[in-house]
Amino acid sequence: MNLRKRPVLEGTYDVPTREPLPVSAGTLRRGRAVAEALFASEAGAPDHERLVWLEREMASFVGHAGEDARRILGLSLLAVTVLGPIMAGKWGFLGRSLAERQAILARVEHSFLSTALLAVKAVLCILYFEHPAATREIGGPFGCLVEGEGATAKGGQS
Repeated sequence: MNLRKRPVLEGTYDVPTREPLPVSAGTLRRGRAVAEALFASEAGAPDHERLVWLEREMASFVGHAGEDARRILGLSLLAVTVLGPIMAGKWGFLGRSLAERQAILARVEHSFLSTALLAVKAVLCILYFEHPAATREIGGPFGCLVEGEGATAKGGQS
């Protein structure tokens, strides 16, 4: 049996050491507006700092995901925030109230744009629930869940 040695890549391939591709300001604004409507509770919109953090994380995540992912997310956000309001008989998404944006997203969810909204929600949920405050909000366990040096069986630090 002839086993060939696995090829080794040369160069910097570690994501944290690569510069992210630029994500347009429009994509980030639209993502933030959708996130604000998506993650609002009875108490209102998410905290301003949390949305600023989400926007920064979105720029890094999408910038590192590659050109195709960046383009697809940007087009999905554009479709949801431009065509969504038109389907609701309105024009514009970003300038709408929180309640109006939530109603538009609810309508989009039951339309031909639902796949585009699913892509947007998937990325935003991954990022939003990575925030340290998310664990407390959903009543999850605190601390690291990976067993290793300094971790206890329940996932907390010893």
